[in-house]
Amino acid sequence: MNQETTGTRMPGVSRIARDIDDGIILLDRKGTVQYVNPSARSLLGNDAMQEGIPYARYMAADRNSANDDFHQYVLDCAYERDSRHSGNVTYTRPDGSVRYFRIRSSFAGSEDGLQKTGVILQFSDVTDLHLAKVKHDDTIKVLIGTILIMAVWDYMVAIWESTGRPISSTALTLIIEAIGVAATLFALRYTSITVTDFGLGTKNLKQAVTVDTALTLAVLGVMIAAKLILRRFFPTVLDPHAPFFRWNALVPLDLLYIPTVVLQELLVRGVMQGSLERILPESYPPAVANIIASLVFGSIHIHKGIVFMVGAALLLAFFGVLYRKQRTIWGLCIPHLVLSWSLRILW
Repeated sequence: MNQETTGTRMPGVSRIARDIDDGIILLDRKGTVQYVNPSARSLLGNDAMQEGIPYARYMAADRNSANDDFHQYVLDCAYERDSRHSGNVTYTRPDGSVRYFRIRSSFAGSEDGLQKTGVILQFSDVTDLHLAKVKHDDTIKVLIGTILIMAVWDYMVAIWESTGRPISSTALTLIIEAIGVAATLFALRYTSITVTDFGLGTKNLKQAVTVDTALTLAVLGVMIAAKLILRRFFPTVLDPHAPFFRWNALVPLDLLYIPTVVLQELLVRGVMQGSLERILPESYPPAVANIIASLVFGSIHIHKGIVFMVGAALLLAFFGVLYRKQRTIWGLCIPHLVLSWSLRILW
């Protein structure tokens, strides 16, 4: 059934509409329900809707004011018989779930097809499509916000450099991270982006922690072995009088790096990589989102030099591969934190 069903006979409607997934409601010229198919009852969550009762009575019985627009739309279709209607309307079912319907109206005619005897309403559940569009639009907003934060960061670094670096690079980083936290909280509060979308969910957390911990220990073992080899066979490369482990390289202030790691993983993986994966065309390989996010993260460290920038980008690109499989940032925080501290202690 569609908008071209002018002249449809009322007795034949049930035979056509009985088994389709769309909801069908047939109203006569007075707005009385003449037919309602099983799908309509299911979509509306109203098994009590029966033929022979004015639709206005159902509207009056619905105590949920959020459905006023839906009911009014139905009545407008019935009483404004000279034109067809098409539009999207929200509806809250008795169980509290909100659905999004696309409604179209067409005319029901007399048996000779000369008179309009009623209106046929056909409505489809487009909830999934609606939510997907909202999520897509909100993702774009998040990315725009991220770009603005990056621009603010660039100007902050420029001012920091031109004024003779009045504060430490750590303090500078904390400022931009605080801005990032505020932006993330704002997105969670005012958009459809969820904690899970940002990689903060706990699904498969145990497996992620186990894998990432084992990986951390393996890389740490390689780092220690590499230093042993250098000290044994290439003693002039490293200071032979320096301790193997430079524990004094870490200071109490480095504890602030723990929340920093979480925030960096959130911004790069949850915000940047996750958002790009949602909006990039399906023809793009997943690696594209990871590469872009990692390069952006590396550029954040411009104040620490090109070597640090490249190293940070490569490390985060590797983490991005893991994130795509695990979809949570919590396990990735382990190698990020431990390996960063280990580089300072060992090298």
